[in-house]
Amino acid sequence: MPALDEVNAANISHAGAVADYAGRSGFDAAEAAVLDLLEGDIRGRPILDLGVGGGRTTPGLRALSTDYVAIDYSREMVAACRARHPGVDVRLGDVRDLSALPRDHFGFVLFSCNGLGMLGHDDRLVALAEIRRVLAPGGAFAFSTHNLDSPANHRRFVLPELRLARNPLRSAIRTLRFARSTVRRAINRMRHRRHELRYGDWAILNSESLDYGTLLYHVTLDEARRQLAAAGYAPGVKAYDLAGAEILHATTDDSILYVARRAGRGAGGTPHHARIEQLAGPPR
Repeated sequence: MPALDEVNAANISHAGAVADYAGRSGFDAAEAAVLDLLEGDIRGRPILDLGVGGGRTTPGLRALSTDYVAIDYSREMVAACRARHPGVDVRLGDVRDLSALPRDHFGFVLFSCNGLGMLGHDDRLVALAEIRRVLAPGGAFAFSTHNLDSPANHRRFVLPELRLARNPLRSAIRTLRFARSTVRRAINRMRHRRHELRYGDWAILNSESLDYGTLLYHVTLDEARRQLAAAGYAPGVKAYDLAGAEILHATTDDSILYVARRAGRGAGGTPHHARIEQLAGPPR
């Protein structure tokens, strides 16, 4: 879907977006919960950080393993991440073609911040296959993606947040930014909404992200699991809500964090897809 690629690549490389992502730090609640569960299993193993952006996840993942590679398809994001984390292996690359990386190698792959949703449907399936190819047997793949069942997908035009300050000058500056953002949102909405697609269990929607500057893939929980199964991942894919609690049936959260495994055997001969059941314990 050329329009999606062009729109998303241009907006994610914009100076404002790069500054925003470069200013973020730490794991979100779902990522922290999943990494807490997987820590003993992935510590010291090769880690691949896809869609690294400004390097938010880099320190936390490198604390688990110094055998770390980060990739982003935006030159501007790569430059920002390298500047923020000198000496770290940060590469320009595309998840749809990971041929430069060794197959059967990474013990853990993370694609955070709904980055996989920047791709269209066919490219998403290619990416899932590429990631599975570079995962080591038993390796874990965690990624977040937008939830098609969220009520947020049915909201009308959303205005940016405006928080006034006691200081009149600060209030004036914030009001000016609010006005600029509102105009930008309106223009982007008019330009990009025509590219939206809806196909039952998945859709490409003009997201509020970056002032309606993106076209993002949304998918139901069941369809996401079907796609992973079709790409050859092991049964027992786990899903977590924004608070980091395991999803047993459904959620209306805007995004979901999934943990999939490449089939293989872990330490002591235990299948890794069974091992994550042991690590997870009772659902919260």
